[in-house]
Amino acid sequence: MLVANRKNGARLSLDDQWDKKELIAIRSKEKFHCPECKEEVIMKLGSKKIWHFSHLSGSSCEHQYERESNYHLAGKLQLYNWLKKQGINAELEKFDPSVRQKPDIAFDWQGKKYAIEFQCSIIPEELFIKRTASYFKNGYIPIWIAAENLIKRTGTKAVSINNFLYLFIRRPSQNWNIPAYCPLSGQFIDLNGAIPISSRKTITQLEIHSIDKVPVNHLISPIGKSYPVLKSWQSELQKFKSRYLMYPGSYQNPFLQQLYRNHLNLLSLPSEIGLPVFSGPYIETPALIWQTYLYLDIFRNFKKGDLISLAQVHHAFNNRVKLGQIKRRNLPMAGKGSYSLVVTEYIQLLTKISVLTKISDSLFKLNRELKIRDSIDEQSADEAYFYKRYENIIEAALLNNNLLGNSLKLR
Repeated sequence: MLVANRKNGARLSLDDQWDKKELIAIRSKEKFHCPECKEEVIMKLGSKKIWHFSHLSGSSCEHQYERESNYHLAGKLQLYNWLKKQGINAELEKFDPSVRQKPDIAFDWQGKKYAIEFQCSIIPEELFIKRTASYFKNGYIPIWIAAENLIKRTGTKAVSINNFLYLFIRRPSQNWNIPAYCPLSGQFIDLNGAIPISSRKTITQLEIHSIDKVPVNHLISPIGKSYPVLKSWQSELQKFKSRYLMYPGSYQNPFLQQLYRNHLNLLSLPSEIGLPVFSGPYIETPALIWQTYLYLDIFRNFKKGDLISLAQVHHAFNNRVKLGQIKRRNLPMAGKGSYSLVVTEYIQLLTKISVLTKISDSLFKLNRELKIRDSIDEQSADEAYFYKRYENIIEAALLNNNLLGNSLKLR
């Protein structure tokens, strides 16, 4: 921590331009206390680590398990100075009794209160959600910034995002975004867009900006740029299918067992199964799997010309959720939204590629059946043709995400 209370109750912040001799003199005369828990803390003025305050051994402070590294302290200071240079009234580690928290940085901008948390280590999901809810409840807009070292790149447009990092995701201007920062390079790393291919691997666009060239509104409301995802999606989907079959113990996988019992092969599923939808981050279960469940429960049971209600599809999906076969994600920073949007968007997409014909907002006619090909080679050729034919439609559906779901209502 960089701020502590002096014996007279005044805040002493080590971000100020102190002379070391002056701080040593102050330290020799008085004790310091944590603004939050009121316990005594020690001022440390070493040469290897950024000057900071530290709780005594055995402290009961709720944040004490989050040991601050030099990486964390440096990032916090750099972000604070970045705001100050823009003339923004920012405060380090300001403890707010109403929230009972001290964000790394608190500041006001254009009539709104913001709380920045620069997070360098994994904390329990329950604590993250609790802190976020408390900020919102007390009039703050929280901005969780991930340390760059939490991001694992797996390809040009693919990143490994675990469930903890998904807690950071937000939807400014209707676009998915995870902000990250690296104090070693002094760079912001924006993850713009998020199309999950598996429970971890996500297709996204990484944008890197020097902190000196980024205004505060870029952090608060970044403008996401559109980028083509379908070629990356198709490539990653094929990798996912192959690897999924090769996982240790795959023969015991309940999903694969269901396929086998239904005389289906993961590699020969219809091309219309495993499509990207904008609201994918709400679901931990890969799109290929939850869409296969909808095929098993709904689409294979209907013939061309049959009517399918949106309620039937949602009911089948929710049953799988209740059985634990489809898992949802907590996205506390994403604002209003629902995991059920993925179903609505998928139905909308099937309508756009002529699998379904819309009869009403809640009723659809099956225009063509989803066919299982006779061989893997035949399915591979069919899939290549499918993505070539519908590439523009699928890309456009992802770009127009803020309109999806508004035209379809569950009745």
